[in-house]
Amino acid sequence: MADRPRFPGTTHGNPAIDGEVLPPPIDPERFRHIQLLNEAVLVAFAAAPNPRTPWGWSTLAWDVTLPSTFLPGVHVEVVLFGEGEQIVPAQGTRPARPYNETLYTLVVRTPLAVRQLGQGTLGIDFGACVELPQRIDVIRDLIRTEVKRAFPSSGQVTLRGSEIGVDFGINSFVVDIPLKADVPHWFDADIAMQLGLEVFPVDGRVGARYGFSRTTVSFGTASAILSGGCSAAVAKALEAACDGFFDGFIGPAIAGQLRNEVQAGMNTAVTEFNRGRSPPYKGHDFALTDFNLLVRLCPVSAPPAPSDHGRPGGGGVGPVNG
Repeated sequence: MADRPRFPGTTHGNPAIDGEVLPPPIDPERFRHIQLLNEAVLVAFAAAPNPRTPWGWSTLAWDVTLPSTFLPGVHVEVVLFGEGEQIVPAQGTRPARPYNETLYTLVVRTPLAVRQLGQGTLGIDFGACVELPQRIDVIRDLIRTEVKRAFPSSGQVTLRGSEIGVDFGINSFVVDIPLKADVPHWFDADIAMQLGLEVFPVDGRVGARYGFSRTTVSFGTASAILSGGCSAAVAKALEAACDGFFDGFIGPAIAGQLRNEVQAGMNTAVTEFNRGRSPPYKGHDFALTDFNLLVRLCPVSAPPAPSDHGRPGGGGVGPVNG
C-alpha cells in the first residue's frame, strides 16, 4: 500500500503526524467578503414573455436585497451575464432580444469573492415558423462548382477526372478532390486532397469556415525506382506545401465563395416563399444534414422594444437558484 502523506515535524523535534494533506487556510479578508455576499437575497429574477417570438422582445427584471453589513472600501456589485457582462442596479429591468435561446445568470461580487444568485433561460417560441427544405444535390453542386473554380485547367495543379466526392455531416462536410500536379523537372504527381468545411447560421445569415486539409501525394511506382528513392521525400515536401497553401489561401477562399452562394440561394428561396404573404417571413437559422438543407423561416412581426425601467415582476426565466 502506498505511503500516506505525512506532515513534517515541528522545530521542537516532535515526530511527524500521519494524516491527509489539508488545503491551505482561506485568506481572512476573502472570508469576510464571502460572508458579506452570503447576506444578499434574491427577491425576484424574471423575464416576460418567456418564451418570446423570434423577432419579439422580452423584459428581464430582477430584485436583489444587498447586504446590510458594511466593510470599509468594499463595494458589492450586481452583475448580469447572458449577452456579455453588465453591471446593473440591485433592482431594475432591461429589454432583451437575443437572437438565440440564451442563459442569463445574476451574481453579486466583490473584488475577492463572487456568488451566483439566480440563473434561467430565455427561450424562443418557434410555433409560427415554417421549415423550408432545400435539396441536398443543389448544395452538393454548389460545393463542386466552387472546387472547380479553385482549380482551373490552366493551373499547375488541376483536377484529375471529374468525380469530386462530398460527404455531409451536421452543418459540415468533407470534400474528396482528385488532383494532378505538374512538378517542374520531376515526375507528375497524383494528389488526393480531403478538404473539411463548415456552414452554420449566424443571426439569420450564412456563415462558413474552412476546417482542415489532408494531402496525399503519389509519384507512382516507376518514380520511386527511377529517382533512387527520392520521390518519397519530394512527396512529403509537396504534401506539406499543399496543406499550407490550402490553410492560407484556397480553403478560406472556397469557404467564402460557398457562403455567398448558399446565402444567395436562401435569399431566392425566401423571396419565392414570401410572394403574396403578409407579414413576410425571413430566415432565422438552418441545419445542414446528409438529407437536406433545412431552412427555418419565421414571420416578421415584432412589437416595439419595451422600456428599460420599472420593477421586477411577471413570469420567470426558469429555475432560480438562490
